[in-house]
Amino acid sequence: MAVSQALSYLTVLLDIRAVLVGLIVFLVVSWMVHGYLNQVKNLPPGPRSWPLVGCLPHFLYMKIKNKSNMHEMIETLYKQYGPVCYLSLPFGTKIVMVSGYKAVNESLTCPGLGEDRPPFPQDANPDELANGLGVLMSSGEMWKEHRRFSLTVLRGFGVGKRSFENQITTECGYLITEIEFGQGQPFEPTLLFSNAVSNVICSVVFGKRFEYDDPEFKLLLHWIEGLQDQDNLASVIFLLSPTLAPYLFRIPFFPKGPMASFLNIRRKVQNIVDEHRSTFDKDNMRDYIDAYLSEMQRKNEQGVQTYLSDVELRAVVQDFFFAGTETTSTTLRWALLYMMKFPDVQKRVHEEIDSVVGRNRLPRLSDKPDLPYTQAVIHEIQRYASIVAIILPRYAKHETEFLEFTIPKGSMLQTNMSSATHDASVWEEPDAFKPERFLDDKGQVVEPSHNIVFGAGKRACLGKQLARMELYIFYTHLMHRFSFKKAKDAESLNTQPKQGGVLAPYPYNICAIAR
Repeated sequence: MAVSQALSYLTVLLDIRAVLVGLIVFLVVSWMVHGYLNQVKNLPPGPRSWPLVGCLPHFLYMKIKNKSNMHEMIETLYKQYGPVCYLSLPFGTKIVMVSGYKAVNESLTCPGLGEDRPPFPQDANPDELANGLGVLMSSGEMWKEHRRFSLTVLRGFGVGKRSFENQITTECGYLITEIEFGQGQPFEPTLLFSNAVSNVICSVVFGKRFEYDDPEFKLLLHWIEGLQDQDNLASVIFLLSPTLAPYLFRIPFFPKGPMASFLNIRRKVQNIVDEHRSTFDKDNMRDYIDAYLSEMQRKNEQGVQTYLSDVELRAVVQDFFFAGTETTSTTLRWALLYMMKFPDVQKRVHEEIDSVVGRNRLPRLSDKPDLPYTQAVIHEIQRYASIVAIILPRYAKHETEFLEFTIPKGSMLQTNMSSATHDASVWEEPDAFKPERFLDDKGQVVEPSHNIVFGAGKRACLGKQLARMELYIFYTHLMHRFSFKKAKDAESLNTQPKQGGVLAPYPYNICAIAR
């Protein structure tokens, strides 16, 4: 009896093992057949791809052996495989990593590669982090309609025009007053700069500015900072397969990364939209939200097909709030850090501003042509810091010939922008801070075509003009009023970036000495 039971158990065990082996063989053969039938000739080079898991083991090996962050891993791939690298990942995800100025610029302007975002799952919840909505992550007609509408509205409110100068100057005045309260004592500028820069876009989108001590405003900025503090696993998921994120984030105990901050901001934005809807007056357009509600109402009443909707409004407003706060405020933090790091540059900027503007008034936009070195310094700060090192992914809707390679249909393109702004083939001494590279032989400012810090092609930064105006006004006003020095008890200046959604400096203390 015992022998019979043992044989029975052994038979069951062998059956289970046979099923498992058969399943593995089936999956491997299916993967090989699928790969053969869908083989694309002339693929870009890349790490070896394994059955089912693709080249994921390669990334894990790099991470464990070298303890590299994602940006370092991408630079390693660039050095090893060249400007176009193909990565096969689990779940059929295909990634094409583009690096170096030539490849980056051509990919951003290529008709088959430069316009679309990866499609998101149809059942993706609009309240999840990556959902294909808004201006940043949408594609096709939805993106085109929102981009056209947004540009029209922003121009209508004066954004990017000289008439908007007073609005930025006023906010800069509040910032300078806050700094003066410190009387030259060390302070950490992150929250203060975020307050000031965010208020500029808030005045356009929300129709108001916030006081710097407003607790709700502080909370909003805290959540924005939380979006940048991505844990490693979440960062890898978003970088390599954003369309997979909605599913993985539903798994209990899976690291959520920036999810909590994102949802908190979204709820706050929804409350602001609801307040606008309850006080909406079509004869009194206060801001972008009112303009959106008015246009959506008009098109619906006329039966015009439109992608404008309540869900889209919330997503677009959130895009503006985040993009209009983080990039410019982070650039200003780098600017002051570099002024401490390169005191000779700071001294020359002071001398030029004093010579052109004098000490009795603040710089204006009309002074800009007469401040070539100052303009060159701003350009160099943006190039040198390269805060948006990896831009949002794009998507190959069709098989596309690119450079000497074939990009498979359905590939996601990840663009290594920092490699373009530090490419030795177009930038002399790219790792040196040299504002003079933006000056010609006559000392006049020039901006070479390979300076693509705002991107290129149809998806170039929508807020480029506003960002440039803000950077010029905030930077020149701060330099006119203060000299920036390292705190006496501070450690040596750290110019290595902190990894996150943007490459920001690590927190530092600075002394603003009134001039």
